[in-house]
Amino acid sequence: MVFVGVIGIVVLLFGLCGGNSAPRAQPTPTATQTAPLPKLADLDSAWISQTPPAQIAIDAEATITFRFRNTGRAAWTRGTGSEASLAFVGGDAKFDPKMAVNWPLPTRPAVQGEDVVAPNEVATFTFKVKGVAAGTYRIDVRPMVVAVGPLRDQGVYTEVVVR
Repeated sequence: MVFVGVIGIVVLLFGLCGGNSAPRAQPTPTATQTAPLPKLADLDSAWISQTPPAQIAIDAEATITFRFRNTGRAAWTRGTGSEASLAFVGGDAKFDPKMAVNWPLPTRPAVQGEDVVAPNEVATFTFKVKGVAAGTYRIDVRPMVVAVGPLRDQGVYTEVVVR
């Protein structure tokens, strides 16, 4: 008799707690607000370091890295409109576009390597070039925030000597 009474209580509780009821509707998710884009006046950088100029043979590749400190008031966040990328400055004859190896865009050799670069932290930009013809090639770069614009030009460049 006690066993039957316990089963009855369990069945009663199960029914009251929604065990036999129809599935409940889940609330409809609402769109989340994206962070507002920073203003260009809140963005700045300072060159920290870079790899030495590369010397490569024709058809060989070189990896080039630049490091810039975020000296602005807004973070750079990869995958958003505030992502920092390295912009190729100028379209002069000192660089052959065929040298670019898997650049995100023809004028942008690299994006920041870090997920988030807060103010006063350092971003790393790494890309590859390939020797296509003998000569000395100059690559002028500066950081830019994708959806806002280029940061100040600090005269940063590297040279690639192809032998």
